[in-house]
Amino acid sequence: MRQMPSSEMVTLISFLAVLLIFFSIDVRARESPGSGPWHARLFEGASRVGGIATALALALGWVDLFLPDEGSPIHVALVAVPGTVAVVCAIVLGLEMLWQRRAEP
Repeated sequence: MRQMPSSEMVTLISFLAVLLIFFSIDVRARESPGSGPWHARLFEGASRVGGIATALALALGWVDLFLPDEGSPIHVALVAVPGTVAVVCAIVLGLEMLWQRRAEP
């Protein structure tokens, strides 16, 4: 895996910050854990896992931003893996709009 320069890391951190805001709004809008059918629990779990993964990737990326580029103890994969999990969870929550379409009265 290639090294990520600081300018790209700033862009990634900005993206992760927006994702974290999205997940925090989504989690607060949901009902209590474990209520509803299986797909409601799936989407709630995706929201929680996505928020945790985003927070982890954001924190690691922020720390890596201030470390010297050569010999950094934080490998790019430590930011990329939870970031990828967060993006997959965001895609799953995007599919929720199709799944949970309300019937018109």
